Parts: sequence; structure tokens; C-alpha cells
Amino acid sequence: MSQWVSFMVAQGDIKNIVDHRLQGAFNINSAWKAVEIAMLCVFPISTKRPTMSQVVAELKECLTTEIAQKEGYESESNYTIEMYNINLATELNPLAQ
Repeated sequence: MSQWVSFMVAQGDIKNIVDHRLQGAFNINSAWKAVEIAMLCVFPISTKRPTMSQVVAELKECLTTEIAQKEGYESESNYTIEMYNINLATELNPLAQ
């Protein structure tokens, strides 16, 4: 799948990458940014991939841009996105043998 997306990116064809159910109702800049982030996440060399904190920050920026456009504001709006931290630690970790 990432090879197909890479091909579409090389062709400059973001509209075929984005879910067709959006019917073109998306900010082209935030779509490009989200695709670029996704492509960095599948980079073959793991040390070149972004951290999850970087991914979240970039996607938050994309979402803010989308919301601002839908609300009719400039992309540099004061709209904020609430973030939630989820602790995935559990007592069910395997024991060392």
C-alpha cells in the first residue's frame, strides 16, 4: 500500500489518496501533511521514523487546520484540540522466566 501511495505522491495526486467519501471536502494542505507524516511512519529505517509525540503534534496541526476551515476561520485560528493521555500499562505483563 505504501508503494501505491508513494506513486500517487510522486504524481501529485492527493485526491486519489484521500478517502473518496470526503467528496473533496478537505483542506489540501492538511491532507498533504497527513500523507507526508504517514509516509515517514513507514520509512524502512526505524531510526528515521518520527516519534509518536511528533506524529500526534503534526496530526493535531492538520486537524486544527481542517476545523478552522470548516468553521470559516483562518488556518491560524485560536481553536484548540483537547488531547487525552491513556495509560496502557497493565498488571498483566508476562513474568521473566
